[in-house]
Parts: sequence; C-alpha cells; structure tokens
Amino acid sequence: MSLVTYQQLFSQYTAEHSLLNKKLGWLSFLRLLLFTGAIVCGYYYLVNDSGYWIVTCLLLLAVFLYCIRLYDQIKEKADFTKALIDINSSEISFLKEGVSVYANGKEFIDPHHPYSYDLDLFGEGSLYKHLNRATTAFGKETLAGSLLHPDVTVIAQRQEAIKELSGKVGSRQHIQASGSIYVTEAADLDKLKSWIKSAPAFKSAGSYYILLVFPFATLAVLCSYFFSGSDRLLNVFFGLFVLNLFITFSFIRTMMKQMSVSSVITKVLQQFAEQLKEVEKQSFRSSLLQQLQSRLKQDTFNASQFIQQLASLFRYLDFVLNLVVSTFLNGLFLFHVHILFALDQWKKKHAGKIMDWLHVIGEFEALHCFANLAFNNKDFCFPQLSNEEGLSATGMGHPLIRREKRICNDVSFQQEKFIVLTGSNMSGKSTFLRTLGINLVLARTGSVVCAKNFALYPYELHVSMRITDSLQDSESFFYAELKRLQAIIEHLKSDRKTFVILDEILRGTNSNDKHNGTIGLIRKLAAYECCGIIATHDLTIADMSAAYPGYMGNKCFESVIANDELIFDYKLKEGVCSKLNASFLMKRMGIIE
Repeated sequence: MSLVTYQQLFSQYTAEHSLLNKKLGWLSFLRLLLFTGAIVCGYYYLVNDSGYWIVTCLLLLAVFLYCIRLYDQIKEKADFTKALIDINSSEISFLKEGVSVYANGKEFIDPHHPYSYDLDLFGEGSLYKHLNRATTAFGKETLAGSLLHPDVTVIAQRQEAIKELSGKVGSRQHIQASGSIYVTEAADLDKLKSWIKSAPAFKSAGSYYILLVFPFATLAVLCSYFFSGSDRLLNVFFGLFVLNLFITFSFIRTMMKQMSVSSVITKVLQQFAEQLKEVEKQSFRSSLLQQLQSRLKQDTFNASQFIQQLASLFRYLDFVLNLVVSTFLNGLFLFHVHILFALDQWKKKHAGKIMDWLHVIGEFEALHCFANLAFNNKDFCFPQLSNEEGLSATGMGHPLIRREKRICNDVSFQQEKFIVLTGSNMSGKSTFLRTLGINLVLARTGSVVCAKNFALYPYELHVSMRITDSLQDSESFFYAELKRLQAIIEHLKSDRKTFVILDEILRGTNSNDKHNGTIGLIRKLAAYECCGIIATHDLTIADMSAAYPGYMGNKCFESVIANDELIFDYKLKEGVCSKLNASFLMKRMGIIE
C-alpha cells in the first residue's frame, strides 16, 4: 500500500513539475519580448520625442518587472515540487531495493554508550540510516537523541503522535521538501546563534528616534522645493542627502557584521518559516503534537510569521550591496538605519524563543522519521506497555532485514527472566540478540517494532556485544570489556530495572577462566534479578538453569548436516544446542583433515 502511495505521488508531482517548467519557459520568452519592446519604445521616444512611446516603454517595463517576480514564485514552486519528486523516488527505491540516500549519523557513534555501538545504531547499514528522513540539524540531533536517551515516561504519548503522523503523508513530505531545498549546515546555525547573542546596534531607542529628524527634514525640504522651485532649498536638500549618507556610513561596521550573518542564513530562515507554517496549519488530536504546536504561538501571531519577518529584514539589509539603490534609499530615508533598529527590536522580542521554535521543527522531524517507518511497514506493531517486569514478542524480526529474507521468532521473558542462548557458529545467535536489542530501542522511543505482538516493561538497556579497544585511553580489548561489564553491575546497584544483552563475553582469556567468569557474572545478575539474555558457545553454562528455577531458562539455535551440507533454519528452540559445526566447516574448507 505504501509503495502504491509513493508511486501515485511521484506521478502527480512529476506532472505538476512538467507543467511548471512549461510555464517558466513561456515566461522567459515573454520577459525577453517585453524587455525588447521596452528598448524599442525607448528608442522611438528618443527619436520622436512622443509621450506615447515613453508611456508604453514604462508600461512594458512594469509588466517585465512583474514577470520577473512571477517567474521567481513559479521557480520556487518548481524547486519545491522537484524536492517532492525526489522524496517519493527515494522512498520507492528504498522499498524496492532497501537502499537509503539519507545521512547515516556517523557523527553520533559512541563506543562508550550502553548499547548504541553494540547494536550498530549509527553508520552505514545502521538503524539511524534506515529511519532518517530529517533535513535540519535539529531534526537529525533529535532523532539521534530519541535513540540514545529516550524519555520512557512519554512512550504512550509518542505512540499516539507517531500513529497520527503516519497517516499525514502529504504534510510530512511537505516539511521534508521545504527543508531539503537548502541544506542546513552546523556553521549556519552557529552564525544564527552568534547573531542572537551579539550586541544591539543601538544602545538605546532614544538615539534612534533622534536620528529620525534627518530623513523627515530631508523629505520636508524636498517637498518644499517642488512647490517653490527655490535653488536654496535644493542646496539644503543635497546637504541633508549627503548628511544622511554619512550617518548611514557611521553604522557600516555594524552592518557588515550583520551582513556576514544575513548572506548565509536568509535562505535557512525562509526554509524554517515554511516548515513551521506547515506545522502550524495542521489540526492534531495527539496531546503531544498539540503541546508542540502550542509552543509556536505568541499572542495572535505564529512563529513562522516572526521567522519570515526576520528573513525579510536580513534580505533588506543586503540592499546595501546595490550602490545605486542603497545611495537613494539611505540618502532620503536612512533606510539601513531603520533596518538595523528593526533587527534590534526583533531580537529583543523574539531572540529568546527562536531556538525553541527551531527545536520544535527538530521534534516534528524526528517523529516523522518514526511515522515514516510505521507507514512503510503496516505489519509492524505498536508495543503494549506494562507496569510489571517482563517482555514478550511474537513474530519478532530484524527491521533492517528485508521482508522476504527476514526470519521471525517468538520469545518471552515472562516465566523466566533470564535466558542462556546456545547455538553453533552462524546459526543466528548474534542476529537474534541484535533483533531483540533494536526492537527494544524502537519500543523505548514510542515507535512501531518489527513484530506481530510486542509487550514490555520500559526497561533501561545495556548491551555487551561489540567491544572495541582504545589506544587513546591505553585500553586493551579485554579491559574495555571488563569496564563495560563493571558499568552494567554498577547500574544494577542503583536498583533501576534493566534489560541486559550479552554475547559471548570474556573472549580475551582462556576457556577455564572464561567459564568461571561467565558463571560468576550470571550469578551476580541473578542476585539483582536482572532480566536479559546471554549467548554462549559454552554448553555447560546452560546447566545453571537447574540452580535458578523460575528465573533462568535455556533456548538455542540448531543446525542440520544433510547431504554433506550445513543447513540453518534460524528458528529459536527450547533447550540446549546439541550440534556444533566448527570442525565440520574447517574440514569443508580444507583447513583440517
């Protein structure tokens, strides 16, 4: 169904874009005709000195200027439609081929995080890349924060919001398209933040109002000259005109500082305004979405209007680069002095709220990423939350594995809180652990999960699967793993309910030491009644279940050798693995006899 929707939208926007391009082509031709006509009329005016020709020339120039404005408006709409085409094209390719064109979040990789590095949440082939549809730095950071540090107290509200947003495909894509036309860089936002903190151009409003005397005097003298024709008044006018230019020039350093910002962020602000406008016009049922939307209201105005106003002020400030226009406007009106004062007033009234408005965009973009996951996967479910400890799932699979290749399993931690998972090499143990971990991460964000049914207590999550050594910290692989296990125990001492996922721990020591260390760790976890799972090749670890009835159970993945071929079904089974395959594989590969 989602694929059909994207294909329909792709066709619709492609047709609209083609029509807009035709309009642009005709407007370009019309502009050329109008400009040529104006030149011809101007020439005949000079030759014949007829008022008819000059009036016609001015009318053609007026229509020409209107066509320029109309062309720009249609060009903006064409660019926006092209962005929508690209979005739907990317979604079609994603659903058909599983290839994402979006950022992978590698900047958020942290080997010391309790689970993100172990579960490959960031980087190529990561969950973040699979989810990400954010276009702003705020959206990307908020999405990463949702995965790394979710607020589990609002899971139900987030589920409600994501469910509602999943059906708003048009609105989601409009916000994404507005943000994708101009890519926001971190440096752009730094310049905006720097401008917010910068000193005002006027230390007091009084000094600005005093300066208003000069443009009023200039215009008054000019009007008097038109009525009287006095050369003396004309000289006074020119004197005031030059004085106004000197006053404006005295602010040139301040203007240059402002322009170093305006030249960069005007387009960014325009992008933010369009995204905010799309959020503001929506009608939401979800309490979380209503709360976010309410943060964009100030008196009777919306945040998008204030952001648009700031973008316009910065755009007017750039007029100073046009010497002819700038000289005329400042000589008569102190135009750029007024703009500097208006920027000061805007900053005074709204600077304290602008970052919150932009973070609202980030919140919506992050929620849209999860809503897009829900829309693309109708067979995924929203988890059921429980106030009592436990976790159970039916038909649970890895969300990053394509549907036709995905093997799903049922698992429950209701009767037994801790599972010892055994299995031969390549039988699917590590994939199952990552499947469980990633679905837990998604559940904690309020997202849908890859399962038919999923019920859980909102545990905190700690994982030890993929430890890395650190030359910078002078840590070996083995010591880094010990520190991770120590962090898990320290966390459990705080009496916080935690789900622990462990994969073949203590690989850096001999088998006896590894066996004793694993048993000691499991006993420690049992003492805290920790919920979790450990995968191991040491089958004797499974014997511990007899000492912890009702707490510990055994599950396994099996392989079968048939016709000299090793066959895996990747289905989770009760009990302990009975078939190992290392020596078989070594013989098949000619490593041993």
